[in-house]
Amino acid sequence: MIPSIAEQNIHQVLTKKMSIQSFEQWLYEDDVLESSSPDLYLELISFDYSSENGFYDGFAKYVHFYKFEADRITEYLHSIINKDESCGNAIWVMYELYCDGYGFLGKLGIIYGLCLVDYETSESNHNIDNILDKLYPEIIDDAKNVLNWLEEGKIVFKSQDNGYGVFEYEDFRSEAEILQGNA
Repeated sequence: MIPSIAEQNIHQVLTKKMSIQSFEQWLYEDDVLESSSPDLYLELISFDYSSENGFYDGFAKYVHFYKFEADRITEYLHSIINKDESCGNAIWVMYELYCDGYGFLGKLGIIYGLCLVDYETSESNHNIDNILDKLYPEIIDDAKNVLNWLEEGKIVFKSQDNGYGVFEYEDFRSEAEILQGNA
């Protein structure tokens, strides 16, 4: 078992949220890994950091990606709530994740995400901003509901992915909350 900070930093490199150079700097500055997992530490300091080639193959095995799935979805939810420049993509991802098996994203995926799927497949010249304007402000409350479920531990990811980037999860929502999240 590796320290959670090491697992988190390896995950950050694998998902391109941390540069490999920043990871290498952290590795040499923080002694937590050297003292708790000397074999992994030796493997990591022996890696050629001049190239990212091989990092995933060598170190993904140390990361339990399901631990970070709620964080990934939370980032998309914040994008939707804040209506930032990536909110359209975040809404689209909610649709994809719902279709892949995350039933708790039903309302976000079907009610809102499907609007963007229809936009992408239509031949009309609708402006994406006009479509997004129709989704707001209602989508904000629905995104906040999902965010609360994740923060309160009512949706808990529990195992490695099914090969398609989707994880099994436990759903601890009440019946009312389940209905609230359905399309």
